[in-house]
Amino acid sequence: GKDDQSTGKLNLRFWHKSGTIECIRSRIKLLVVRDFKGGRSEMAFLKFFFQSALVLEEVVILLPDDPTDRMCRKVVSLRHIERASEASVLWASQSVPEGFVRSIERASDFSLGDPFANYCPIGLQSPRLSS
Repeated sequence: GKDDQSTGKLNLRFWHKSGTIECIRSRIKLLVVRDFKGGRSEMAFLKFFFQSALVLEEVVILLPDDPTDRMCRKVVSLRHIERASEASVLWASQSVPEGFVRSIERASDFSLGDPFANYCPIGLQSPRLSS
């Protein structure tokens, strides 16, 4: 089963102590977060990621089917986090967009130039997310 509980131990200080993570700093252009809950550990990781990722172009936050107002406020707050890449764009949705890669095999196929090539960008589609 799924573990919906966060230990809360992976705070921002933990990530900064871990030092530079080279693939985050210089390789990752697209980050997709599924079933976003907005917990402390999740927010700390995203803040660290935003502050470290120099080549990041897009972040896609996929909320559960029944997001709470708190989750939506957390997504909105992500738009105000300082970013290493000025060019990065934040997208959010309550559902997986049509055409979005759902295949783990394709997403982990390193022979492809971009395993997410059929990814279709989405906007902040919920009225609660557009504030």
